[in-house]
This record gives sequence, structure tokens and C-alpha cells, in this order.
Amino acid sequence: MLAMMKEAVLVSVLCVLSLSVAQGCPLPTIAEIEAALLPLLFFSDDSQEYSPNVAEGSVQYVCLAQGSMIDTYNGVSLIATFTPNPEHPKTIRIFDMECNSGTWSGRTGSLDPPPASVVGAPARTNCYRCREGFGGDTRCRECNSACNSGLMRCTGSNSTDCCLSFAANGQCVSTTNCTSSSGPNYVATEINNFTCTCNLTCSAGYTVNSDCTGCDFTSICDKDTPCMNGGQCIQYSPPDNYTCNCTGTGYEEELNCTDLILSPSPSPSLVLSSPPAPLPSPLFGASSPPSPSPSPICTVRYCDSCQNSSCCKTCSSGSYLNPDGCTCGKVEKAAQI
Repeated sequence: MLAMMKEAVLVSVLCVLSLSVAQGCPLPTIAEIEAALLPLLFFSDDSQEYSPNVAEGSVQYVCLAQGSMIDTYNGVSLIATFTPNPEHPKTIRIFDMECNSGTWSGRTGSLDPPPASVVGAPARTNCYRCREGFGGDTRCRECNSACNSGLMRCTGSNSTDCCLSFAANGQCVSTTNCTSSSGPNYVATEINNFTCTCNLTCSAGYTVNSDCTGCDFTSICDKDTPCMNGGQCIQYSPPDNYTCNCTGTGYEEELNCTDLILSPSPSPSLVLSSPPAPLPSPLFGASSPPSPSPSPICTVRYCDSCQNSSCCKTCSSGSYLNPDGCTCGKVEKAAQI
């Protein structure tokens, strides 16, 4: 019965491996590594069933075979620390995994103690296949020599399978010139890991458009800094719509923080809504006008309330300015004694 189970698992694995590689896979998760280990342990020792548990942080990649997209791979060789069963001690093994139709599976016959030469060594990435028997201890079947520039990766064994950079959409590209794959303003360099990146820069107030072909106006606050004297520019939509927050600057908000706020004259404790009664003059037959009522702060913010006059009207002699800043009141003479 056990032999039949082993044969069924072998047929299943071979069927999976016989499928053409449709796409690469992201690096395997711990759960996917444990699932790949299960049949490998079963084939290495058919005396029992297994439930492997891989220690977090113990996985080291030795070989990475590039997939057709960025951060995807057709195959990997890795070292992992795991317990075959809960009651077993930890063990360290190197083995191969292959991506077929978007799914990871373990390659049978690849489970071995890791060679000392690869423990702690950087992963090989210039490989089109990661498999025991290739490339010595690293298990790396190297790319064609035509791929020895840029990323120096490949998706197959031919000179036309080079992956020298990634286009802006993440696709493998066989050149480091991004113009054809991404656009005229894209570049791929070692600094950006040979990923085609928009290299267009824009002036303040403008941002690069979505296809990296030009600059779009996005903020008058950044472009022109219209708020003066330390005022804060608050941007709205569309880009030329804004207001100024002039709090604490000593300037009015209506004119981009350029209209100085004038402090009012000292005012009496009682503000009258009607003209003050004149005081008798110490001289017979004469009276003197009252002290002028303090004017409100003369600023443009009172303009909306002024009717048929200019803001902060100037009153003629013998009149006083009403508190509204717009109308005048006439000083009445005191009666003679």
C-alpha cells in the first residue's frame, strides 16, 4: 500500500514538472516550502509520514532563476532549517523548488546536506535553471554569455532570453535601453537595480504626468508662493485656487498677507452707539465738540458693509465717524446758558 502511495505521488510530481512554465512565481512562503518538503522527505525515507516545520528566518537562497516579471522566479535552490516531524530534532538541508503554472513544487531527489561552500554565500542570479547536478555546489545553470551586462539574468538558455533590465511595468527586457520598453524619459542603471525609472524632473508647482512625457501644473502655492510675509498658502482644486492663512503675521488675508493690520486708538470703556452729549463750555455762549470717537480699524474687510460711500469715510469738520466706518454723524452744539 505504501509503495502504491509513493508511486502515485511520483506520478503527480512528474506531471506537474512536465507542464510548461507559464509564468514565474514570487519567492515561496514558509507554507509553500513546507508543502514542497513533504514529498521530498517521503521519497528520501518511505518508512513514515512527515509534517515538516520550517524555522522562521532560516531560509537562505543559493540559486535564483529569473521569471519573466520582476520579483518572480522560475526556480530556486535554498537551504532551510526544519523539523521533519514535531518530535524530531532540527535538520538543515538544501533542495530545489520549481515554479510551474504559478505554483511551487519540490524537485525530487534534491534533498541533501548543504555544502559548506554555499552556507552564508550570496545567491546566484545569473541562472536559467537551479537544479542539483548543475553549476557545482550552487546548482546554477548559467545564462548565455550574451547576457553579461545590466542585470545579467535570463529566462532561458538562449542569447535571446536575456533579462538585462525591467521595464516600467516590471517585464524583463533584453536591453538596458528603456526607450522602446518604457518611454524616452526612462533610464535603467545600477543605482535603481536596472529597473526602468522615469528620469524627468519638473519645476516647483509641477509634477511629472502619468506617462513621463511632460510636467503638469499642480500647485500655485509651490509655483508662485503667493502668500507674503510668512503667510501659509492653502492649496485647493483647481491648481490656481488657493487662500492665505495670515494668522500671526500682522497682515490681512484678503490681499495675500500684504495689507497691514492697523491697531485702533485707545478707546474708552464705554462705546456709545449715538453721538455723545456735548459738555457745557466754561465760556459763555460757546461750546466745544466732544472728543472724537475712535474709528474702527480701517481695512478692506469693512467694504462689503459700506453703503453708498467709500470704506472708512473721512468726515468733515463738525462731524464724527460712526462706528460702522461708513457714515458720519453731526456734532450738535450745546445750548447756551
